[in-house]
Amino acid sequence: MAGYFDNPNNINENSLNSGTPIDENQHYAKPTGLLSALSIIQRYYVIEKNSPEDLPKEYFTFEQTFDFFKTGFKSGFIESFFLITLLPFLQVIYPSFKYFFFQERISQVEKIILSSLSFLPIFVTTLFLMYLSKYYKGAVTRKAIFSLFSGRSFAFILKGIIVYIIFRYLYYVSYENPNKVYSVLDFIKFIFNFFLPKEVNINVIYQYYYMYIAPALYQTAMEVFITMTFFALLPFITIFLKGLSQKKQKYSAMREYEKY
Repeated sequence: MAGYFDNPNNINENSLNSGTPIDENQHYAKPTGLLSALSIIQRYYVIEKNSPEDLPKEYFTFEQTFDFFKTGFKSGFIESFFLITLLPFLQVIYPSFKYFFFQERISQVEKIILSSLSFLPIFVTTLFLMYLSKYYKGAVTRKAIFSLFSGRSFAFILKGIIVYIIFRYLYYVSYENPNKVYSVLDFIKFIFNFFLPKEVNINVIYQYYYMYIAPALYQTAMEVFITMTFFALLPFITIFLKGLSQKKQKYSAMREYEKY
């Protein structure tokens, strides 16, 4: 099989079509997740690498562009859900809850573990996408990777803006309408009592909220938005540097060729 691709003459229209992922009914198979998107990108990479001529970017159709965008958006939506759930809980609620109700401070080891858990899902996926930059070569693979990254980044930035607005609104309501906050806390106080050895009254929970949670809402909103934006742009920075490296190599090769 390797010998087939080693011969540029074998790269024809039929081999291009066979390299396109299709299902058993001979229809275009849409990516179902990041791994399947990677598999499709790898196939296009092999085709472009062994093709005697550059494939036109239109070979990667609008339908495929939209499908890769949706796959990236879905992945980014799930990743951002973990981030906006874990970051406030592990960085703000858990340490303050432990100190206020149990008079125990978190240790340095706990701080490291909590910080790692907060960013682990989004960090792992970002590294995976940065790994895709190794296939950022031909017009088709570049278009596929860019579409995937765009969908994920759009989900991140959109979710970051929404979370920022919600947290800022909660910060505003907390200090402009404390009676509403009191009513909400009274309604959900069973959640607090579930984690405590004995039941506490609403006034204690109300005091805890205004000592630790309410003041942290504004800063947490900024941290979530900045973090989401950073991880949204990081894969693009990777492929940008990859593109610069390829241009530099191409320019150096041309200079060497001109010398001879």
